Parts: sequence; C-alpha cells; structure tokens
Amino acid sequence: MRVLPNETAAAGEESAHRTSPERARPFFPATCHPVFSRRQFLVGAGTVLAAGRLGRRDALAGQAPDDGAAIIRRYAVTPEDPWAVAHGLRGIGRDFTINGGRRAIDYLLEDVLVTLPANGKGALGFPIEVEAHPNMFLKTLLEAGVPLDHAFTHEGRRRTLRDVVDGARGLFRPTLVSSVPNALPWSLIALTRPTPPLRQQWTNAWGETVALDLVVERALRLLEQASGPLVEAMRAGRPETAQAPVHGFTCGGTHMLYALLSAVHAGYTGKDRRERVQQQVDLLVWRLSADLDFIERFYGARAGTAGASWYALDAKLKLLGHGAECLAFATLHDVVGLTPSQRERRQAAVATLRSMLRDLETRDLGEAQALDRELYRQLIGDVCHARHGLTLA
Repeated sequence: MRVLPNETAAAGEESAHRTSPERARPFFPATCHPVFSRRQFLVGAGTVLAAGRLGRRDALAGQAPDDGAAIIRRYAVTPEDPWAVAHGLRGIGRDFTINGGRRAIDYLLEDVLVTLPANGKGALGFPIEVEAHPNMFLKTLLEAGVPLDHAFTHEGRRRTLRDVVDGARGLFRPTLVSSVPNALPWSLIALTRPTPPLRQQWTNAWGETVALDLVVERALRLLEQASGPLVEAMRAGRPETAQAPVHGFTCGGTHMLYALLSAVHAGYTGKDRRERVQQQVDLLVWRLSADLDFIERFYGARAGTAGASWYALDAKLKLLGHGAECLAFATLHDVVGLTPSQRERRQAAVATLRSMLRDLETRDLGEAQALDRELYRQLIGDVCHARHGLTLA
C-alpha cells in the first residue's frame, strides 16, 4: 500500500515555517499536495506561468465570474502537473481538457498511470509522488462519471478503468492505513463506490483479508475522536480558541467527511453510521462560521507577517469550498438532512464563497506563487474543490 507520510511532511512544513518567522503559515497544516523536487516544480512552473499568463491582471469588464471555472481553465491545464490536472477534472468534469485540447481523462490514464509493485506482482495505479494520497486520481475519475468499462491503452495493452479498480483492491492494505487519517478518504471513495457491501471483503496482493466495512467504521471513529474538542465548543456555544486534532487532517477533515458520506451513500451504513455521520455534518455546518471566525483571528494576530492575507484567503477558500462539496453531496443524495437554520447557514457560506472566487479572479496569482509555491498550488486546487461543490447541487 502506498502511503505518503503526511504527518512527517506536515511537521517538516511546520519546521520550515518556524525557521522563517517573517512569513505566515497555513492554518490547515495537512493539505492534499504532492511532494515535488525543486527541479520538477520549476520545470512545471514555467509552463504554468506561460499558460496562466501570470503577471498583472486587470479586473474583467463587468462582474468577475463567481464559480472558479475561468481560474481552473487558466491554471490547471498543464500536463507537467498531473495533480493540478486531476483537480481540474474534479472542478470542471469529465470533458475537462488540458493544453493542446487533450482530454484530462486520457492524459491521466495513458500518461500518468503506471504498473506498481505488489508483493512480487504488478498492479495498475498512480504514483504516490504525483497524486499525494492513495487512490486520489482513481476516485476523481470515478466521481467524474468515467465508467468502469472505459477503455484505454496502457503499455501497449488495451485496459479499462475496472483494471485500475482491481489494482487498487490489490494494493490496499488496511493494516497499514486504518490508523492514518490522511491516507484513508480517497481510498474509501475509490473502493466503496464500485464495490457493493455484499462484496466488501476480498484478499489483497499480500494475501491479507480486506473487510471494507471495518475500514469505513475505523475512519468514522478517527474523525469523531479528532473532532471531540469542536463538538464540545459547539454544544457549549463558545468560539474556537485552539486548533483541534481534526484541523490536522487533510484540509481540516473535510476529505474524511466527504468520503464517509460517499461510503454511506454506497450502502456502507453500519448499525448507526448514518446518524453519526449526520452529527459530523451538523458540526461542519457550525464550523463554516466558527472556523471562519477563528481563521480571521488567527491571521489577524499575524497581520504583520509576509503573505498573511494570501494564507488567510486560502484557508477560508479551503474551508468553504470543501464544506460546500460535503453539503452538496449530502443533500443531493439524501445521505443526511439539514434543518431550516442549517440551510440558511449553508446559503450564507455559499454566498461568501462566490464572493471570494470573484475576488480571486481579479487577483494576480503570481504574488502567491512568488511567496510560496505550495500556497499557489493550493489556491488552484481549492478553487477546483469549490467549483465542484457549487456545481454538484
């Protein structure tokens, strides 16, 4: 099983920020970006800069777009960055094309997919170095509506997306990832979506039994435990005063919640899982304002540090964009329900998100890229998640 040491990577990022106190740091330490070498990034960045025409941009005539599509089509189209392309696919949909007019689906399956070692055998999969989290690209393809019988050519052979799903099943090792929250969400979606609960048990490439429902349950328990301090604050009616463990989950735990919503929708309901996921959705609705207020205070205290406004913008965009995805999926598929008050809070959050996207459309992202290349890429990825949330409902 391919596992990115997210906690180690996050610790390294924190250390780097501590040695540069003049620069602000991310509010959410664990993000969904791959680790590129400086040479790899500079090669890709040259194309991104050219494709995106970074530099001073005048505001568009009239009102700027408010769904992020224009930003995605400017900055997520370079084949030198498969991670950005996969996010562009998430934001635009299965017809998304990269530079040169090629479909992102074809590019990912024909150029990025590889044969990975699996206990002396081989299994189709995507390199962890580019997708950052196991099965991130696969679940994106599935959610974009690419059918399992979609055919493509790989290493001279005719293959289908079903072969990639089979590869993911063979590579999945619960004993290695069930306690690693930043390795679970994407696999939950990629595996539960095409696997009916009645077929949720299989043997992986190492001869280990995989019981997928147990993995889903473990993921929910991880989210519940990490969210405990926020649940207490919500019930007590007090503001957040410190980051909770869930803030250290990738993108603040929103990926885990989305994956659990997807699993429940796929039939992995357990004994009381739907009710417990409902509680996590209730918490998310509260966080849409509580976290936003905390982010304001967090960066207000760092107003004198370089890039604080950019980091604050991305933290808010990450929260509201990923939150919009979760709530759109939950309501679209009737996984859980929202009260009238919660629906009003959701509408207010969506209005704020659209306002942020209009503002970002008029900005020069070159400023963010010069400040922190990962911040720049996070902005692009978070716009993709935001548009997916806005168009899913």
